[in-house]
Amino acid sequence: MKNIKQTDIKFINIAKACTIYGIGRTYCYRLLSEGHIKAKKLGGRTLISAESLNQYFNTLPDYKSGTAI
Repeated sequence: MKNIKQTDIKFINIAKACTIYGIGRTYCYRLLSEGHIKAKKLGGRTLISAESLNQYFNTLPDYKSGTAI
């Protein structure tokens, strides 16, 4: 299993998604509940679609320095 390429990974658990993207669990579950990202259930585990995460973060606006928040 250690020979799996990162591009071959289709689903990741909540903890891994939060670590990779630097977001909290609450925010991750909010993205799920609002339909921004997709997931599957495997027993008691929630596995998030890596593709849906990438698509969501690609839709976020680019950072522009000097703009007010």
